[in-house]
Amino acid sequence: MRKIFALLAVAFVAAAANVASAAPVAWYNPVSGGIYFQNDHTGALANASVISTAGNFKAASDLLGIGSSVKDDSELPFAFTYLGLPQGQSFAGAIVKPGSPVADLKFEYRLNSLLEPLVQGVVVEIPEPATLAMAGLGLVGIVAAARRKA
Repeated sequence: MRKIFALLAVAFVAAAANVASAAPVAWYNPVSGGIYFQNDHTGALANASVISTAGNFKAASDLLGIGSSVKDDSELPFAFTYLGLPQGQSFAGAIVKPGSPVADLKFEYRLNSLLEPLVQGVVVEIPEPATLAMAGLGLVGIVAAARRKA
């Protein structure tokens, strides 16, 4: 049983390391309407855009500036863009109407130049804290059951 847990731990660490070096991602919090970017590219993205097919973005005043990037909110409530999105994690603000479905949002970016083709990125929904707590309790229960049998 310990070997199984050790293998699961190694697989989890490997998956986490793989995510850390993955392509740029947009994270969406449906409770607050917040949009976060994770840019693990070697430099700033030429542009990063989030699109709402249903026009679920709020006012331009809710869109925050990010570092030295230039924000373009001229297409709100359907889209917004950052030119020169820096590396690391950035918070664009609580720009989405809370409760909007993640399926309504699209993320597109260009890596090094505005002349490159657009890459279709991923918008990932941030799970609510109760979901994470339930998953943690489930893991604690599995470990307790395994220890009891051993």
